[in-house]
Amino acid sequence: MSMKPVSTCWTRRLVVLASVTALALSACSNSSDDDSADDATEATSSPADTTAESTTADTAAPETDPTATEPAGSEPADTEAPATTEAEAEIELGEFQPIEGVPGVTDETISFGMLGTGPSNPLGYCLMECFQNGAQAYFDYRNSLGGVHGRQLQFSQVLDDEVGNNQAKALELTIAQDVFGVFLAPLVFSGLADLGNSGMPTFTTPPASGDASGFDSVFVAGGTLCTTCPRKQTVQAAVVAGGTKVASLGLGASQASKDCANNNVTTFEKWGPAVGVENVYLNDDLPFGFPNGVGPEVTAMKEAGVDYITTCIDVSSALLLEQELERQGMADVTVALPQGYGDTEFISTNGALLEGDVLAVLFRPFEADTEGTMLETFLEWMEKGGYEVTDNALYAWIGADLAVQGLLAAGPQFDRASVVAAANELTEYTAGGITPPVDWSRQHTAPTADDPVTNGPAQDCMAFVIVRSGAVELANDPSTPWSCFDPAVDEWADAVPMNFE
Repeated sequence: MSMKPVSTCWTRRLVVLASVTALALSACSNSSDDDSADDATEATSSPADTTAESTTADTAAPETDPTATEPAGSEPADTEAPATTEAEAEIELGEFQPIEGVPGVTDETISFGMLGTGPSNPLGYCLMECFQNGAQAYFDYRNSLGGVHGRQLQFSQVLDDEVGNNQAKALELTIAQDVFGVFLAPLVFSGLADLGNSGMPTFTTPPASGDASGFDSVFVAGGTLCTTCPRKQTVQAAVVAGGTKVASLGLGASQASKDCANNNVTTFEKWGPAVGVENVYLNDDLPFGFPNGVGPEVTAMKEAGVDYITTCIDVSSALLLEQELERQGMADVTVALPQGYGDTEFISTNGALLEGDVLAVLFRPFEADTEGTMLETFLEWMEKGGYEVTDNALYAWIGADLAVQGLLAAGPQFDRASVVAAANELTEYTAGGITPPVDWSRQHTAPTADDPVTNGPAQDCMAFVIVRSGAVELANDPSTPWSCFDPAVDEWADAVPMNFE
């Protein structure tokens, strides 16, 4: 594997870090067009006897091999769907009408493509497979209620880009006649512009923000982020951790990682004094993977009195950093982790090293109150499918729900363009309380440091969790999991705990 694709992949993920907390890759229509089960409208029957009055249904349970070339999700599961709740019985199903000439649409199905990086992911974490599982869990859930417009949701193509072939595979999907839209979870987003220019509804992850900005048909879970903006959430992470003297670390092989580390310094210089936090150490030239260790750098941080480290590095390097901190008697120094939330095995296995570390999350954390939200439904259907619960799975669930909301709003004579247009009329979309509100009429374009308001969120929100005894706990009360700032206010003000439904 050449270093260029590897560098590019974590560049995309770390770029998002710079805009969030410099460490964590994590993060509606108005009340009348919100998609949550509680707010959905009364069901409309379809001709295929697939209404929500049925209490059980066969669900699609795909083979999750991300290298598969045959359509996934076409075989029925052997398990019985949970009984339909009163709220689910009111979910809008849409109206069946025959349609001709729309790619990926038959009288029975609406088919999507899945494109991403599978086992070839050099960083080792679950990417495309987990993304596919999250979308399939939503398809299973929705299909059990009757689908949408009398049709079942499925994947017709599952393509592994093997890191270096994302653009070629994306071009294949733009001309495919059996694909209505695309779910996209690669390390390298080289094909995203082709998908965006094609106008296909495309649903992807927060690391795509830098490539997705400006494409009205590309939906980044949680809204498109600014990848270069100073953000109060970076300082808030240090506040949560109790840090006062900060080190900012980046990798010299990636300009984006270097920029991220330097942007963190600028952020702490801007807002740190208001909360008694200062950046005392910067190293933006660390080698990828720390081949010679990181002993001298940790010694320098120790001499500078560092008690909190914000990183623009990969998770493997973060673990090496943690080991060296412990070796030098700095185990109590808190690190803001670049990823790992939702990976219970990662947290439990490395619990002693990670104790007290902070992760930032763009969506409603699993430890928050979930009753009455779509997060509760997500967890139920992930368990039913036997799927691993991860951030990437939840991002795909959000994308699948948004696809359905666009299909319903477009009406029974839908096509790609009308679904995109309808989804872009959702101005307070929360995926049923999973994310802070997204205004899709303007949040396809990333905000900027000079103008964080025009294309930015109404509230700049993150949720923080802390590693304790091999598990994670919320920094906030479970009823108000998010810490939010008003992006229109430049001066520091304490974060406001908030909840969204």
